[in-house]
Formats: sequence, structure tokens, C-alpha cells
Amino acid sequence: MPAMRQLLWVPGFLLVLAVLVDLMVTCIQAGEGRLNRAVHRALYAALHLVARRSGRRAALAWSTPVLISGSLVMWTALMWLGWTLIFWSQPGALVGADSGQPATFLATFYFVGYTLSTLGLGEIIAPRPLWRILTDIAAISGFFLLTFAITFIVPVAQARADRRELALALHRAGPGAQALIVNAYTDHDRGLHSLTVDLHTVLNRVDAAHLNTPYLHRLRDHQAQDALDLHLPALGEALLILLGALKGECPHGLRRALASVESLSCTFHETQGGRLPPPPPWPDLEPLRKAGLPLRSDAELHAFLREHEDLRRRLRAMSAAGLWTWAEVARPAPGQGGAGNSKSGD
Repeated sequence: MPAMRQLLWVPGFLLVLAVLVDLMVTCIQAGEGRLNRAVHRALYAALHLVARRSGRRAALAWSTPVLISGSLVMWTALMWLGWTLIFWSQPGALVGADSGQPATFLATFYFVGYTLSTLGLGEIIAPRPLWRILTDIAAISGFFLLTFAITFIVPVAQARADRRELALALHRAGPGAQALIVNAYTDHDRGLHSLTVDLHTVLNRVDAAHLNTPYLHRLRDHQAQDALDLHLPALGEALLILLGALKGECPHGLRRALASVESLSCTFHETQGGRLPPPPPWPDLEPLRKAGLPLRSDAELHAFLREHEDLRRRLRAMSAAGLWTWAEVARPAPGQGGAGNSKSGD
């Protein structure tokens, strides 16, 4: 047993190293660390299961505090345990400041806790130079953990504000793919350009945020007006309809707007994983024709949409992840009847 105890510094060192690498990958590099991804996927799967079983989308609205708290708790717990194993591996590495007796395991755990938090209470000390230096390194790693925890949290708030700005703009312009087109065409001073050029800036911000922090795709909102996983698929479907069915020249910026939607759908699929659902039903063009839009035939649109089947499947997966049906994504404009819903199931 004493020999085994002296080897505990190895798993302890590996735990500390794993946390530091995970922090740097998650907070500095574009992506998320393996530890953070594992925790997020487990917690998100549990929330999604509760929401599906209960039929309450509100459970998904807890994803932001639950996932962020899960990351912080995981990083802190693993670093705390790692340093505890390192100091506990050598008997006599820590002693009581008053008694001079070797610290127990619980006392070592306590010492590591206040060292990582940089409190420096001094109730337990390291009598030998090597362990004093390691105490300093542990305190620095604790400061490192605190700094990167702030770096992890702050961008999420800004990204969520940008997501809500985009979702709210699309909600008020639609909601729903066909409503976005009809309302832009009939009730906006810039016409269809309101779906392309006017959205470029916020689309690029949201796209860049999700490329840097892909786990944003797991953060859900309860209210429909804030739900990017409802309105982004609607925008993507609307842009595909315009590109594939509109006669004449398409609005300027349409392809750039669609490229941003496609990029967001790709980072969503990379983050969520799993098999993609079948492509959604063909859109019903009748409400758009009634609104006066010059459109090609349904057959021409269907041929075009087959070329973009993967994008439509990713958009459908995104809406399903938020527990939205495709009928809600592709709903027709108010006053256009139910033709758009008659062919759009979940």
C-alpha cells in the first residue's frame, strides 16, 4: 500500500494536465475540449430526455445554467482531486502548522482547496522546498482556472444576445419560412433584401460565435421569439425557396446569407452528432403565388432542393433538437390559409 500511495502523483499529474489542456482548448482554440464536450453531451442528453418525456420545452431552457455550471464544477473537481493526489502521494509532504504532524487525506484535500482558491490560510504547511514550490504551482493553476472560467462565461452572454437579436428579427419578420418571404415581399420597404443584406451583419456575428464556441448550439431558449433553433431553419428554408423558385435575378446577398446559414448548420451537426433525419417535405408554393411572387414550377424547385438535401436535413435536425416541428418552421403567412401546413409534418 505505501508503494501504491507513492505512485498516486501520476494520475494526479495527469488529471491536472488534462484540465489545463481542456481549459485552453475550450477557451482559446476554436472548439471545445474533450472533457467539456463529454460533460455537456451527458447533461444535455439528460435535459433533452426530460423535455421529451414531460412534453415541456421549458426544461431545455435550463441548458445554459446547467451546462455552464457542469463545466465549472468538472474542471474544479478534477483539478482539486489531481493536486490532492499529488500532495497525498508523499507521506509528510504536508504537516500541521502547529502540531507538526503529517496531514491526513481530508486535511490534504482541505489544503489543496484553499491553495487553489488562493486564500493561503496557512493552517497546513509544506516543510520541504520541493513541496513548497509545488504549493506555489498549485496556487498559480488555481488562478489560471479562475481566469479561464471567466473567459469561458463572458463570451456566452454576448453570443446569446446576438442569437436573440437574430431570432427576434426573424420572429417579427415571419415567423416561418413562407411567412418570411411573403411578409418581406409585401410589407417591407426593402422587399426581399430584408432577408439578405439586412441580416448579413448579425448573421456573421452569430456564425463566428458558433465557430469559436460550438457548444452554443446546445443552449436553448423556451420562448419562440428567442429560439434560434426555430428561426434559423425557417430562414434557411426561405432562402432555398427564393434561390430555387424565384424567377429572374435573386436578391443581392442571398448566396452569402445562405452560406452563413449553412455554416451554422454544419457546426450544429458537428456539435450534436448523431444521424440526420430525412429531408423535410417539399414546400408548398401556393401561398407565395397568391402573394404575387413570380415563381418557377414546383418540379424545378424540387430538383434544386435535391441538390441541397443535406442542408435541409441539418436544418430539420436543428429544429427537432429544440422540439419544434417542421410545420412550425415552414408555416405560411397569416391570412394565407393552411396550405403551407398541409404538406409539412414533423
